[in-house]
Order: sequence, then C-alpha cells, then structure tokens
Amino acid sequence: MNPTRLAVIVILLATLPGSACQRTPKEVERPEKIVSQRLVIYDSTTYAKLAQLWEKYYNAYPSEDAYANWMYAAGYARFSDYEPMLNKGVEKYPANPVLLYLSGKLKSGKHENLESRQLLERAAALDPDYMDPWHGLAAAYILEGDRENADVALRHLLNGKAVEDVVMDLSYNMLATLDTNAILITNGDNDTFPGWILTRIIRFRPDVNIVNRPLLNIDSYSSSIVKEGVPEFIAHDGLDSLKVQVAADREKFVQGQIALKGQSKGFPDPRNEFMDLADRLVLRIIEAAERAGRPVYFACTIDRYNLWVQAGPGARYLGLVTLVTHSSTPYAERLRKLFTLWTTVYRTGGLDSWQLHSAGKNNAGRWESSNYAFALESLIRQTDDAGPEVQLSLFRWYRQHLVDLLDKNFVDKANSMWFDRRFPREIREWSKSKGWLGD
Repeated sequence: MNPTRLAVIVILLATLPGSACQRTPKEVERPEKIVSQRLVIYDSTTYAKLAQLWEKYYNAYPSEDAYANWMYAAGYARFSDYEPMLNKGVEKYPANPVLLYLSGKLKSGKHENLESRQLLERAAALDPDYMDPWHGLAAAYILEGDRENADVALRHLLNGKAVEDVVMDLSYNMLATLDTNAILITNGDNDTFPGWILTRIIRFRPDVNIVNRPLLNIDSYSSSIVKEGVPEFIAHDGLDSLKVQVAADREKFVQGQIALKGQSKGFPDPRNEFMDLADRLVLRIIEAAERAGRPVYFACTIDRYNLWVQAGPGARYLGLVTLVTHSSTPYAERLRKLFTLWTTVYRTGGLDSWQLHSAGKNNAGRWESSNYAFALESLIRQTDDAGPEVQLSLFRWYRQHLVDLLDKNFVDKANSMWFDRRFPREIREWSKSKGWLGD
C-alpha cells in the first residue's frame, strides 16, 4: 500500500467516534473502600468527602458495591438524607450484604429490634465471611437474652479475626487488672466485643460481667445483664418511672442550653453534659454492686464528666481501668500490683505486630494504642514510692512497645511525661538526648 495513502487512513480512523486513539474525558478514579470504624477511623469531614467521591464514582459506574461504599461513608458523615438514600439502595439492591447491614444498624434502637435483627441475619446469611453483621447480631442476641446465639455470633467474630490483636490485647490487659467477680463498664465496640469474646468464648476471666453503657438506653438490656449475673439494680416499673424522669430532665436541659446559646466562648463546659438513661443506670449498677460486695470498674474509654462526678470521689485510677466502688485494699498496694502486671503480664503482641506498625495513622488499632500513653501519663507521677526500678521498667516498656506508634501530633506530649530530674539516670539521659531536659 502507498505510504501516503496509509497515513491518510490512520488519521481518519483516529478521528472516528469511539476510536481507540480518540481523546476521552478523564476517568473517575475509584475511591478507597469504606470499612467499619472498628478498623479505620476518619473525622466527619473526611467521610463527607469520601461520600461525595463515591457518589461521583457511582454515577459514572453504577454498581451495588459503589452504592454500598457511598452509603457507608454517608452514614459516618451523618448526612441528613442518609436514611432515605439507604432505603433507596436496599430497594434497588436487596441482596447486598453491606446495605442490609447498614439498614439493620440504622434501625437498631429506633424500631422493634426484630426488624433490625432480621436484616442483620439476612446480611450474614448472604456473606458469612462479612464480619460487620456478626457484631450487630451479637449485640442483638445479648439484648434479647439469647445467650446461645450470642455466643455463636461472637465465635464467628473470633474465627473470622474480626478484632485486631492490639484491640484484643487491650481488653485482655483491662480484664487482667480486675478483682474477682468484677463488673466492667465499657463504652464502645472496641472495648466491648473483645471483652465479650474473651470472657464468654475464650473463657478468660469468666467471673467478670461486661456491661456496655450505651446499650443501657435499650429497655431489654437491663434484664438481660441481670440474667447474666449483674446484681438486680432496677425493677421494671422503676425503669419506666426513670425513663419519664429522664425525658422531663432532657427537656429542661435542652431549654437551658438554648438560653445559654451564644453566651459561652471557647470549648463547651463538660459540666453541661446531660445524664441520659444509661448514665443513671450505671449509677444504679454501682449501688447494687456495692450492696452485693462486687467491685465495679470503668474502662479507660468512659469519659463522661458528670458520670465520673456522680460515681464519687473514692474512685481509684488504675491505668486502663478505674475502680469506682469502695475497697479495703490500700491504693498504694493496688498500684504496686498494677506496675507488676503492666511489665510482666500485659500482652503486647498486637502493639509489636508488623501489621500495626505498617498501618496508616487512621487505623483504629493505632488509636486504641494511645490509651496506654494516656494511662501511663497519669500513673507515672505516682511511682515515687514504688522506687526507681518501677520507673525504669515502665519507661523501657514505653520505648519498646509504644512510642513508635504514637501520632506525631501527640508523641511530644506523651514523651514529656518522662521529663523529671528525679527519674533514674537512663531516663534523664534519654530526655536530654532529645533536647527536652537540660543540664
């Protein structure tokens, strides 16, 4: 063929619609997969951006997977139209496990628990290896007092490795600190599900009752935990009366906040925190446990100001947990035992794992590891009576297992706990080498 004629044909082909050589609009890139905050944690602004990216991707490449990721991000971003958008997705993709899980999660506590549980069961049946529904099912069965199925769900989480080692270790270390027949009040997924797995499935510290504070806002949970061994702390008619009182107090609180709106500057006063039904029931549990001679502890994740105040001034801080019932054991003796546990018994395999060290800063395990730093920061000033050996052991533990995991915005503050001229020479020399302790 004539070379000139061939060149003309190539040019013509390049200009034809659909030609491989034709310039096309920039492709929409697939955003990162959205997973549970039990694994990765972002702020609401980031989730909003991710939701927008997934919406754009879905519009370009419609699929049930793209819609599910869009809804997962939108839920965490707390979009006002999240519920109708999710319902639309479930209607369009009725066999998508993620959308069914999100719908079941949304309905939990808002409607009859049966509807939520059925959605979660369907999601789990469609994809047994998808772990999120099993979290919801474990909680749903516990709320219903269905111990057998609750343990089945918890066993799925254990076998499916749904809980990271560092998160499981944190719960193990909290449980190892508790007295016999203790009650541990927890506040979230990552301090509750591992504890349930450890006490109920692995049978480590089966004498301990774990009570999730937020679940106390659901009526059936109170009777469920009493069946599990928590001392009876409120009668059924008493619960109804308390709910009426909480509703009335909430209305007064809201009106008071409206009156104060615009008057305060800076950060909100934590004393303005409202004590909901769950908080008040925690106080009832503490009272009942005192009568029964059982110790009650708060997990390190309990940070509700008014609940702490109402629990009383006798609380004994023990690092990862706080004892909130009275005890005849001197505090100094408890601290000495704690320091020994910390450096000889506490598990650190998760903290030392390459998975955690290679994970991004938003990995939930990294967030959980900061609990150790907060605990040490409050404990280290109480080691004077224990001696320099304890200070040195805790310092070496900190350097070996923790310091490299801390967020760069927090590490300097955490390191500052060791800046004390009274500490052993090894600690002083380390502080000096960092430029934090002068001559």
